[in-house]
Amino acid sequence: MKAEVIDTGSGKILCDPTCVAQPSSALFDISHYAQHDVVSDGRGAAHFVESENQKWLLKPYYRGGFIRKLSEKSYVFTGYERTRMFREFRLLQVLRSRGLPVPKPVAVLVERSGWCYEGTIILERLENVTSLQRLVENEAVGVSQWQSVGKTIALFHQNGVNHSDLNASNILLRDDEVFIIDFDGCGLEHNNQGTFRRKNLERLHRSLLKQRHFSHGLLSEGWPLLTAAYQS
Repeated sequence: MKAEVIDTGSGKILCDPTCVAQPSSALFDISHYAQHDVVSDGRGAAHFVESENQKWLLKPYYRGGFIRKLSEKSYVFTGYERTRMFREFRLLQVLRSRGLPVPKPVAVLVERSGWCYEGTIILERLENVTSLQRLVENEAVGVSQWQSVGKTIALFHQNGVNHSDLNASNILLRDDEVFIIDFDGCGLEHNNQGTFRRKNLERLHRSLLKQRHFSHGLLSEGWPLLTAAYQS
């Protein structure tokens, strides 16, 4: 898959030229779009936008955890290819080349300010999907859906994908079709039999335990279906 790097003066854009004919910093400015819908991923606001009949998700990068109290959006710059935005874009391109169900990366913007940088990513919008978290909240996860989630996670692990923040909100479903999103800080492991597999599943299990409906037995029913499908 091709990717182009464009110098903006204050930073760089990495983009898929098949999606963006004339990339510029304005593409990442929400005021550039006539209409947009705000969505939240738990850290900060992202936006659903449309450009030339293409539907995208425009998402600024926000820090998580304690460090966010010191700096909400800035990271230390050590080279463009090492930025979180460039790494996620290139990882998504690799995963799509392997046929894995992830969003198509459209473009990323990295803007420098001294030794720090901030950035935004634009992704192809996945239509008619619902997060596993929302389905759990509504007690609307079917047997085949639990199994599809387990099989999809196994497929990623077989490809050495270490999703360090695999939680219920990062798994999207369209009926029995499963997508995994948010690969910021994630990567490929050379030893795909490593402990990352167990840690990913434990991370997902913890996120599911936080859902209040599991006190009603949904977890005891669904998790065994997921893990059995994963192991098969």
